[in-house]
Amino acid sequence: MNKILIRNCRYLVTLPGSMDGMIENGAVYIEGSGIVAVGKSPEIEAQYGHQTGIDTLDAHEKAVLPGLVDAHNHVGEVHSLLVPGWLEAPLTGIIDATDRMYWPAYNWLTEQSAYDLTLFGLLNVLKHGATTHADAMIFPDAIYRASLEARARTIIQPQMITSVQLSDARDEQEYLAHTEAAIRNYHAVGNGLIHVDVHPSAIYNCTEGMLIKGMELASKYEVHFVTHIAESPDEMDRLGALFSDRGGIIQYLRSIGLLGPRTILFHGTLLNEGDIDILAESGTSLVHCPSTNAWFGYCAYLPYMLQAGLRVGLGTDCVTHNMFNVILSVLQHHNIMPRGLRRVDPMLIFELATLGGARLLGMQDSIGSLEPGKKADLITLDLKDNTSLFPLSPQVFYSMLALNGAGCEANDVLIDGVFVRRNSEFTFLDESAIIARARQWCDKFSIDYHRMKGANQPMFHRVHQEFQHHKERFI
Repeated sequence: MNKILIRNCRYLVTLPGSMDGMIENGAVYIEGSGIVAVGKSPEIEAQYGHQTGIDTLDAHEKAVLPGLVDAHNHVGEVHSLLVPGWLEAPLTGIIDATDRMYWPAYNWLTEQSAYDLTLFGLLNVLKHGATTHADAMIFPDAIYRASLEARARTIIQPQMITSVQLSDARDEQEYLAHTEAAIRNYHAVGNGLIHVDVHPSAIYNCTEGMLIKGMELASKYEVHFVTHIAESPDEMDRLGALFSDRGGIIQYLRSIGLLGPRTILFHGTLLNEGDIDILAESGTSLVHCPSTNAWFGYCAYLPYMLQAGLRVGLGTDCVTHNMFNVILSVLQHHNIMPRGLRRVDPMLIFELATLGGARLLGMQDSIGSLEPGKKADLITLDLKDNTSLFPLSPQVFYSMLALNGAGCEANDVLIDGVFVRRNSEFTFLDESAIIARARQWCDKFSIDYHRMKGANQPMFHRVHQEFQHHKERFI
């Protein structure tokens, strides 16, 4: 069994959201995949440091933090970020973005390209300190293989859709079968490193039948039901009109049994106070993704969500974003949004990025803080030559981290008690080779995209128009 002692931590954050959870000159002792003890370095060293074969990391010029939790990402879609540069007109909202950007990029993917591009995305996820992430993408087998290779704590959320046919499945039945197979094969494997959720892509692009069957599948295996909602006006206006006789989209979801503690919604950018109250009362959770939501000019009403008691985590929603940037976005956006409630305290923002995401994912008993009995998922930030996180004291630590931590790379990353990154170098992954393969796939996508556009070939096959919710259709 491996034994690791991280000692002399300049700042050790054990419990996010509490000043009592910060220890100066702290230490963490780890055996196997779990944390055994935390406390002042002299005491922890005296109790555990005398053992032979112990791996010791001196952190006297480092901050040691719980690993960040990226509760919503699309890790294998980096090639799609090329598409906006090729469009004649800018994207106007999420419906336009899926039609002209995401579905062409997703439909181009293969099992191999999805695997290689997921590995590339994991480089960025891990490099910026997210030890746990949720990946809403197609090709779940590729996500599984890449996650195991990177030793990343991953919640696989295989994306299902009925309005278009993409490259990984032909229809609703095949999507549901793929998701069920992923749950049976991968859920809770790798010492609990991999989890699987049920993920109908969005309310507007799945039939009611798919949504209901998705919830039945999630209930059968006791996993989460996750979906996108209320990202931009082009979506929300049509959903509002479609469900006006049902009291709106949130009332509709409640009426068909899709709200509750099993449900996680992504974005919720345009939800009003009444919608938020219903979600909070039902026990539903929501992932706030301010950085990407700002692309369309909107931001979820996070201060009200927190006041209402809604369970909230944070997500990047984009493979090349990172959680420290998201923390900055939360700090900035909610200070300037012209609403009745403003500002989120920096210490609370960090809690949302760690324990908040863990609670939302139902993993708060194992991750999100550094406490005995929990998984040894942690990161370090090098403070030696850091001109951004300077000067530091316990009193300004969280505000400095929120304001100036954007873009920080983790010096060390432990997941399940294993160094996946040490002294700013990956221990298992060949970073240069992975980036080179990703660049080749992006070059190939560029060639294939322009060839198909030049030949006026469809980029994907549409099965039915979106915003169709009669479950007897298309099934």
